Amino acid sequence: MARIKLSLDDIGFIALFERVTKANVKDCIFNQEKNKLTFVVSEGQAGLAIGKAGANIKNLEEQLKKRVEVLEFSEDPLKFISNIFRPIKINTAYVSEKSSGAKVMHAQISKGSENIGMAMAKTKTARELLEKYFHFDEINIQ
Repeated sequence: MARIKLSLDDIGFIALFERVTKANVKDCIFNQEKNKLTFVVSEGQAGLAIGKAGANIKNLEEQLKKRVEVLEFSEDPLKFISNIFRPIKINTAYVSEKSSGAKVMHAQISKGSENIGMAMAKTKTARELLEKYFHFDEINIQ
């Protein structure tokens, strides 16, 4: 498993998130450009983190004055990529190895005009998280 480096700000965001949601956070990514915090929570805890009708997210967004996104971790990289892209459906995803030994993740997202913008926005985060947790040498998302 990857070693996660967190800033003091990240640690503060995580402490508040865990206090409000009672969910365990594995990682926190702040996108300053989008003023958005992405929290990666332990497997099976996305519902707890989000809260009834999104109450926890609304509460955190008010307190932090930032957009908040929750992603549920999975030890299975294929399930994790599906969680990252949700609600966009992943049509196919698989892992291969090149003759050089390079580990490659392949994923094809569901086509549709409503998915294109959202998929593009999630692709950078997907690549970052898949490299961090699973050490892929290449990630091909189409």
